[in-house]
Amino acid sequence: MKAAFVKSPFKFEIRDVDLPSLKPNDVLLKIKASGICGTDLHTARTEAKDWQTFGHEIVGIVEQIGSNVENVEVGQSVLVESGSFCGTCEDCRNGRVDLCHDRAPNVFIRAERENLTMGFAEQVIIDKQNAVPFEGVPFEEASLVEPMGVALDLTYTVDPKFNDDVLVVGLGPIGLMAVQIVKAMGARKVFVANHSRSKIRIDVAKSFGVEDVILVDKTPIGSYRFPKGGVDRALVTAPPYVIPEVLDVMNFGGVVGFIGIDYGEGRFIKFDANKFHFNKLQLRASHAVPALYFPRCIDMIKSGAVNVKPLITDTFKLEEIGEMMVKAENERDKVIKAVMID
Repeated sequence: MKAAFVKSPFKFEIRDVDLPSLKPNDVLLKIKASGICGTDLHTARTEAKDWQTFGHEIVGIVEQIGSNVENVEVGQSVLVESGSFCGTCEDCRNGRVDLCHDRAPNVFIRAERENLTMGFAEQVIIDKQNAVPFEGVPFEEASLVEPMGVALDLTYTVDPKFNDDVLVVGLGPIGLMAVQIVKAMGARKVFVANHSRSKIRIDVAKSFGVEDVILVDKTPIGSYRFPKGGVDRALVTAPPYVIPEVLDVMNFGGVVGFIGIDYGEGRFIKFDANKFHFNKLQLRASHAVPALYFPRCIDMIKSGAVNVKPLITDTFKLEEIGEMMVKAENERDKVIKAVMID
């Protein structure tokens, strides 16, 4: 069985590996599609100190199941929750499965502890809790359900109301899906902010019916003239340094949600706490772990509420993972989402 390995900076190998026998709760998948995520690029850039497997936006077909598996059958198509919830801790039993942490099956943690493959491989072993059956959506489109769950979690965190004006900062796959979700939830006007070099992303955002595109290298967000003076809700899918500028354009009582992260000094920001307080603003973090809402995301693709087809700019085979990772890193003006397909 072949699997891709990565080591920083941007070194890749395809190796023949053997998978262990299944444990009672295990599911063996034949991988049909797996998307390249910003996390994968960061891993390749600096974080893979030694060779490791990678890839977590996984879709596959069940090839074998352990003796305790009852939620999926051989031959079924399944999505893979990169991190799930346990269902037994206090948070889960109190109805907050979104707060379950460090207890549940997690693809990243298990791969590291047990030397298992991840998404860029021919097969992967997952816990039954991570397996979500689906049908009626092509594999390559279904691979976007994992990041769509992130976009949906961010949107729920911000909680846009009917007729709100909304700003989405950053037009990666998550931002472009968030645009469609807030429109479906009744936003009055949706504005987006992005660098002008990413023409393909800007064109896709326009095709989704955004009110306007703020080209941040030409017009700072703080200088843009919004119809209502500012916006009611903002979804930040860019690094934290943009948050103070976004706070400055929030209407009274506005809510900002963010998922963008950075490292080193980039993780620190400063803003006027008095203005934040007296304008009754809120800043909310969306950390979409556990990975939730997969059935709802599949339904949104089926219904057409979220169109993921324009986001898939590149497909590739496992053997091409190295060159595709380099392209995704260096040609962001051309690549939105690259998906490995079988």
